[in-house]
Amino acid sequence: MKTIQAAVNSRLLTKASRFFTGSVPGRIIEILQNARRGGATHVEITNKQGVVTVRDNGRGIDDFAQLLDMGGSGWDDDTEAAEDPAGVGLFCLAPRKVTIRSRGYVAVIEGDGWSGEPVEVAADPQPVAGTMLSFEDDEWSPNVVEPQAVFSGLNVTVDGKNMTSLPFVSESANHHPELGCRIEVRSSQDVKIWHRTCMPDRYSSDEVLVNFHGQVVSFSNRPIEEHGVRYLVDLTGEPTGLRLMLPARTRMIENEALEQLKAALEIEAFRFVHARGHHQLPYTQYVRGRELGFELPEATPTFRVGLLCGDTPEPVRVERPNDLPLAKCLRLDQDFPRDDGTEEDNVHLLAALGSLDEPFVPVEIRRCYDGYEWARLPTITAVDVTVGKTLKETWLWGEKLICVDGIRITVQTHDGRTITSPVCMAVGKPEDSPAWTRRVFVTPEAEGRLQPSEIWHHFGGWSDGGDCYETQEYQFTEQLEEFWARLLGPDEHIRRRIMAVVGDFDVKWSSVSINADGVVTLRLAGGKEKTIRPPR
Repeated sequence: MKTIQAAVNSRLLTKASRFFTGSVPGRIIEILQNARRGGATHVEITNKQGVVTVRDNGRGIDDFAQLLDMGGSGWDDDTEAAEDPAGVGLFCLAPRKVTIRSRGYVAVIEGDGWSGEPVEVAADPQPVAGTMLSFEDDEWSPNVVEPQAVFSGLNVTVDGKNMTSLPFVSESANHHPELGCRIEVRSSQDVKIWHRTCMPDRYSSDEVLVNFHGQVVSFSNRPIEEHGVRYLVDLTGEPTGLRLMLPARTRMIENEALEQLKAALEIEAFRFVHARGHHQLPYTQYVRGRELGFELPEATPTFRVGLLCGDTPEPVRVERPNDLPLAKCLRLDQDFPRDDGTEEDNVHLLAALGSLDEPFVPVEIRRCYDGYEWARLPTITAVDVTVGKTLKETWLWGEKLICVDGIRITVQTHDGRTITSPVCMAVGKPEDSPAWTRRVFVTPEAEGRLQPSEIWHHFGGWSDGGDCYETQEYQFTEQLEEFWARLLGPDEHIRRRIMAVVGDFDVKWSSVSINADGVVTLRLAGGKEKTIRPPR
């Protein structure tokens, strides 16, 4: 029977300089990690004439041969179990010329020394305590070193300046010895600025930060649907199955230990919410919290007054009186057909524009909150719009604008109530118009009562595929003003444009006459006349 077995080809050494990230931060964290594993508590970095020198106070190097043993870290079994060192070590500096001093010996690695040629280890005429490395590199400046050193547990100086050193989690973090870590859940405002620098997206609550003894990596995981919560995991040095992908060690490996960590994060998330005493969790997660042994209060009532989103431009606002409890507001029945969204528009417009004896306030509550007592509100089961005689209609902004002499919106509730009122704007489904359009109904009253942008909202508003917002708003407003003017007469639009121009005159006038040859005569308020002639 023929067998095969794994082997590492010697030619792999010729590619050693490409195994690591090649970045200065990557080299810094690798050297700091090695110093800490070697028992160092202090690392001194200096930059001088393009040469970087790193000196630590660790135990020093027992066997210089381990420096060039690619993949053989030389660390003891406890370190292997706790950290899974990559075995890259000094190779992160390849192919630079590196001088290493430790325990009375010195070695210089350069050129073919990185790819297998023998390297002499000699007695050091200037012995040093700990370990000292010297090599040419880009400057290891404080700004570059500090983010790599801050959570390393080391006292690091750069050119005499102390780098910030902070604990990754507080003493209140919960210990999970089975994972070799401590976990802390914090609100976003309690996360330090140095933690934020490690976050790929500072505004996302999906990112979990894991501190591997100074090297901080992240992965996406959201144990609960709660905004403003951050998750910090700090490895303790105990044996752990949590592993980083080699050789760069910038991503976590998907393994059983990572799944166990995610389960632990869920428990810690509910523990955090329980201690805080309030939350906005969906109902299913509220139930899940109970299953895990956390008796939570109901979620804080979470809703939006009105049924329309405040996109650009914003719709007419629905106001909720301060003394009106949520229990007296209404929801649109979740089973109500919403083919084109006109139902939400019209319920919203009735609440915003109607004249009613009692407050009518529709609210939007996301379906994920169904199950909470506060979400069980009266519901709207029917919406009807009736319009009067058409006065004028036109195509505007890709939709049909129709001015009528009256509009009434009526809604029915599940408990038999009827709520109805005349309004100055409503939205209708297309009839003889193309299926992709909608009809926006207005009465003449809408011109004085509504802002153009509040009408524009129901025409789709701003399009990011066109001009800037201000230009599009100006164009819509101009077209809408022309519609209002033509509603009053064929020449009203011209009259308004003329009045807009002469209204800018900086003198008080009683009348203005304009001749075809361009001569303008102003009759001033005091009885005098002023004639303005075209330039020759």
